[in-house]
Amino acid sequence: MGVLNNQNNDKKRTPDMAGYRPDPQWWPDLTAYRKAILLHRITFDEIDALLKEYAQICADKNKVACDFCYTALPDDKDWIYVEFPTFENVPHYLSLWNYQNLMVWFSQKADRQFCLAVPMTFRQSLFLSIMDQKNPHGDSCMGIYEDRDFYFEIPGDVFEWGPVPTTPFNYRGFLKEAFAFDTQWIPKVDHCAWKKTQVVLNFP
Repeated sequence: MGVLNNQNNDKKRTPDMAGYRPDPQWWPDLTAYRKAILLHRITFDEIDALLKEYAQICADKNKVACDFCYTALPDDKDWIYVEFPTFENVPHYLSLWNYQNLMVWFSQKADRQFCLAVPMTFRQSLFLSIMDQKNPHGDSCMGIYEDRDFYFEIPGDVFEWGPVPTTPFNYRGFLKEAFAFDTQWIPKVDHCAWKKTQVVLNFP
């Protein structure tokens, strides 16, 4: 992903929209996606505890009960697949913010992590995000969506488009090289035994 090496401090629109920071309503809408957080070397008990702690960090009025389901990948049980729920009556940008923030939150215990969202139709492209390893505060991420890079600063609610890659992005090759992860493991989760944690999240 070129955004790490091509972060653009010019906030004006450019021909490829690099450096453009859209308002939240124009952030990626992953409502029609199956959203996963993949975590390496973390226990079920740690996931359960972190989810319950996460649910306590906000105190907004709108409370939404939700189930987080998770399972170990049968081909490599060091990898845990966490299914991020689809929230009804919650704006897509708040869902995206929590999706990315939870990946950061889980990084307290997991030694590797990334988000991968798969569209429910073939007319949309994959969404992939990873932690920004250059950020010493550990509160930002970067990724690719609709064939273009993005950067997301969670505390400031800053979503910024990066440059359009010059060549098609190889999701499978990137995950294999960066995380020793094989995307062919994912379809098998539907046949696994799942754990569940129910929490109440707060939305503004």
